[in-house]
Amino acid sequence: MWRLGLCLLGVTVLATAGPARAEDWKPSPGEAKTFYDADFMRVDQTSGLIVVRIAEGRPNGPYKAWPAGKGPIMVFALDCATDKWIDLGMDFTGDQGLPKGWRMGEKIEDIKGAAGGAGRVACETKDTLQKVSLP
Repeated sequence: MWRLGLCLLGVTVLATAGPARAEDWKPSPGEAKTFYDADFMRVDQTSGLIVVRIAEGRPNGPYKAWPAGKGPIMVFALDCATDKWIDLGMDFTGDQGLPKGWRMGEKIEDIKGAAGGAGRVACETKDTLQKVSLP
């Protein structure tokens, strides 16, 4: 009985641990089935790279409601000045975390080829995006 009570208390604490991060899935310009998370898009103060999340499917956000069959949520770091991007993998947990050493990833040419219209939006609005100190 004591274990059950402790388990229920743990679940309650996890459920009230804090508000979920906002997500605002918008259609990627020029792409019928691709969306980007406008609330996630931000500029890293250290490197100047823009971090972007995109997904294919329908914008059912928040993340927990994104149907697994609708495609993965992919994360990219964009270097608009050189038209290069870094693949940061996929966001399977919804914690919006970045992998360790993410700034040192291989830069690949052609932002539009990876992030599509969302990459263009990110580069065009870079000066208005939130600038944060990312880990």
